[in-house]
Amino acid sequence: MASLAMLISTMLFAILPRIHAVSATSCFVLQSPSTRRLAHRSTKQRTSLFHNQSDEDTATSLAGVSRLNTLQTLLSERGAPGSRGCKITNGDLVAISPSEAATSSTYVNLHPHLFPLAKSDSTGNVICALRRAYADDADYDSPSINAPWPIVESAVGVPGMRLLALNSEHMMRRIAADADANLEGEDAEKIIGIYNEGLGKGELTDTQLDNVYEAGSVSKLGYGLDKYVLLRVGPFPDLYETMANNHLARGDTESSLIAAEANNGKFGGFGSTFAFYSKLLASLPQRSEEARDAARMCVRMPLPSMGLTREDFAQVSKMAQFATPIDTTDDAMEKMLHFYEKVRDREKEDNSGDKTAKQIAMDEANYLLDVACLTGQSYGDVREKIAEIYSGAGMDEMAEFVKRS
Repeated sequence: MASLAMLISTMLFAILPRIHAVSATSCFVLQSPSTRRLAHRSTKQRTSLFHNQSDEDTATSLAGVSRLNTLQTLLSERGAPGSRGCKITNGDLVAISPSEAATSSTYVNLHPHLFPLAKSDSTGNVICALRRAYADDADYDSPSINAPWPIVESAVGVPGMRLLALNSEHMMRRIAADADANLEGEDAEKIIGIYNEGLGKGELTDTQLDNVYEAGSVSKLGYGLDKYVLLRVGPFPDLYETMANNHLARGDTESSLIAAEANNGKFGGFGSTFAFYSKLLASLPQRSEEARDAARMCVRMPLPSMGLTREDFAQVSKMAQFATPIDTTDDAMEKMLHFYEKVRDREKEDNSGDKTAKQIAMDEANYLLDVACLTGQSYGDVREKIAEIYSGAGMDEMAEFVKRS
């Protein structure tokens, strides 16, 4: 049984694409092969993202969120798998119209790179699309407007976000597979029918995603829902965490660590995977130094990617040994900020004179966002300044996105 589990794990790690961070300071680099193809797709129409636009116009501009209406319908019906506070089905997740998302003051204190898609009535958590400053942070001429935008969970007033899926198509197909595995008869057919509508017509650039879901696919593969999703849909961080925890519960430490390390590799630029890896290492004997080093990797990535809540950040600060186990959340956040400033100063000295104007703008914007998330400063307070930085570097579309209204 253990050898079978190890074989399946090896298959998963080999089949799924590797995704890597280009640099420690890159802003959410998530580059699968399909993402790269879409990122360099030609743009037929370039308009202002938000000012004085109708819902239809704004939705058209959200090219990074494939089949927006279908996504919102599926989220309302089945919740967001992998989320903490957006899992409730049957209408708890209420769709946010593009015009409301773009202009309402309700969402001004979300992270400025997030575009809200649906909000939970019960928890207030929000499913969002994350727009990176560039489709490929190694190529500062690659616009992100047409690249697939990762789907994350966040909320107004929290410092960070939780990565759910690399793109909307992955999220929707996972929901279809979940319905296939857990619902019966007409209930399953309804969800699969919603998902399949419009597929197979050549309208998606990635042909691997442009095919209908066939009912019974999960049972036909025979490995269960989670492994079906990883093998046939795409990588999801929560499923790699589940895999790692399941291996550990069976006493298979090696397979557990392999799963966690694969998680780090497939979602480059997100600190949350290293936070999980650190927690896993900390649960093992004689791995405290490795756990510390893994936690410290989070500080070398965009800080809002580290976790969702202040408590998540404080836990990382303690695992990284910036803070002590008895420190309060506020103290742990303050000590993390102190270490972060030291790392940033050292990197500025090492890289002085080597960066372009756009790279400098990225660093300045990321710094404002990082400090805001650690100090509790409202993201709404830094939106205008970040927009000015992007505009000054010639990144006008990103500046418009950040300003919103």
